[in-house]
Amino acid sequence: MRGAWIGAVVLMLCAGCAQVGSPEGGGFDESAPEVLVAEPAFGTTGFTGTEFTLVFDEFVKLKDARRQMLVSPPLPAPPRAAVRGRSVTVELGDSLMPDRTYIVQFGDAVRDLREANVAVGLQYVFSTGTALDAGRVMGSVRDAWTGEVLPGARVMLYSGGIPEDILDPSLPDSVRPLPDYVGMLDDSGAFDVGYLPLDSFGCVVVDDANGNYRSDNAEAVAWASTVLVSAMDSAGWVPMQNGETLRMDAPPVVPLTYTSGVRLDSSGYFRAAITGLGDLRKGPDGWLDAEFNLTLADSSGETGRVHSVPLPLEGDSVWAVLDLGDTSENAVWLLRHPAGTDTLKFKDLEPVDPPFAVGPVERTLHPGGAFSMRFAPVPTALDTSLCSAVVILEGDTTAVSGGAFRLEGPHLKAGPFAPGSKVDIVLEPGAVAGQGGGTPDTLDWRVSVKKEADFGTIRLNRDTVSLAQADALWLLVNGSGLPMMDHPLDSEGRFTGLLPGKYGVVCVSDSDGNGRWSGVRPAQGMGPEAVVRWASGVDVRAGWEIELDIAVHPRP
Repeated sequence: MRGAWIGAVVLMLCAGCAQVGSPEGGGFDESAPEVLVAEPAFGTTGFTGTEFTLVFDEFVKLKDARRQMLVSPPLPAPPRAAVRGRSVTVELGDSLMPDRTYIVQFGDAVRDLREANVAVGLQYVFSTGTALDAGRVMGSVRDAWTGEVLPGARVMLYSGGIPEDILDPSLPDSVRPLPDYVGMLDDSGAFDVGYLPLDSFGCVVVDDANGNYRSDNAEAVAWASTVLVSAMDSAGWVPMQNGETLRMDAPPVVPLTYTSGVRLDSSGYFRAAITGLGDLRKGPDGWLDAEFNLTLADSSGETGRVHSVPLPLEGDSVWAVLDLGDTSENAVWLLRHPAGTDTLKFKDLEPVDPPFAVGPVERTLHPGGAFSMRFAPVPTALDTSLCSAVVILEGDTTAVSGGAFRLEGPHLKAGPFAPGSKVDIVLEPGAVAGQGGGTPDTLDWRVSVKKEADFGTIRLNRDTVSLAQADALWLLVNGSGLPMMDHPLDSEGRFTGLLPGKYGVVCVSDSDGNGRWSGVRPAQGMGPEAVVRWASGVDVRAGWEIELDIAVHPRP
């Protein structure tokens, strides 16, 4: 779906006829099943039955019929389909409304028995009234971030407009009405819902995984912000002029986090793991670590003391050094995390352990970067005489004194070291110490320091004034298509410090001004911010600057 931003999607509500039956097939081994007989016939009016049968030119089977088959207008209960040799019989039940045109869409459900060739576009149309309706809605939808298609998503139409609160996934199904008519996205991301009354419609598209015809948590959704109204002229129909881009996106994951591995020792060192943060971090609009706002509060009723301690986040773990001086052993601590608050009581404090190295080691440093290793519990002393490093640079070997080592909070740091060097770092037993004693074992790491020539640059050839417009946010994406927030565009229009590899560049309409891409928020009626995928597969090489010509500044 491409246009000024991600492609114009044309939505049309018009009068006309959609093709019924199945498309023509090819050769014997590759042809899809074709309908020979329909009973009652296609386009029957005055329909009074409860079922219909389609007879094909070969033996057929059904796959995922419950999800693939759609009836528009929707029925209170899904239809039941049964295969008997070359025929498919669909039971509709006794809930058909009077004076309605119904479309039964089969999706990819009907296939031939041997080769599984799909009867693409198969649908059956009938009316319980005296004539078939002639309205039609057409359009296409793409994923808001990737621009990819989402075949099989359901197109839901509501007479007169989108009902209030229909997009709020927190509401039960009982207060969110069923759509008046439904369709489905095909393999190209397009939809064509025909045989509609001439009316105005609100349009919502949902990747309806649970089949309830409603937008629920974790289901991608898109909607038209304007009501679509039909028009007639001498030619029989007039395409809509107010079509808009439909960008489909899944709502944010509902926070489901909890604590585990909680520990508090007699020195006041506290640590815990927060399970579930990985799910919240996923995706181009996933949570950043700075957004978690994790705190630990002491609200002991006996002391009347209430204060809050911020919890630094390292990976999926949090830690703090607490003041236990005037806290009773029955004090109540409240750990606040995205899903709520956990109540913690520490009756038995654990013994104090010597500091030990935790977390992964960054083996490759950028020029000017320093080696860093976190220790827990937080160390209180560093014996630099027990710290050493050997630097190998351009064939020369140099010993580094202990003065290159220092403590910064829970981190031992060393360096910076010269670009292009390889460094062997050794800590002898007792080098790092805390209230529980010194480190008991010898620790060693090898790291390498990159040179400026080891990195590449992407430059956008565009007036930097235009690049800095308030609503235009240029983001670098990695090979997986996720934004690299640690590589912002500089004032000269460059993404710098890039290791060799494949990258892309997108431009976001940053309408909320938060400096990143924001996805859909159905409950608040907020659609995803528009995105232009300006470049992809950009091959960055060491020591090279890749120039991208931005000839026209995109607009949403």
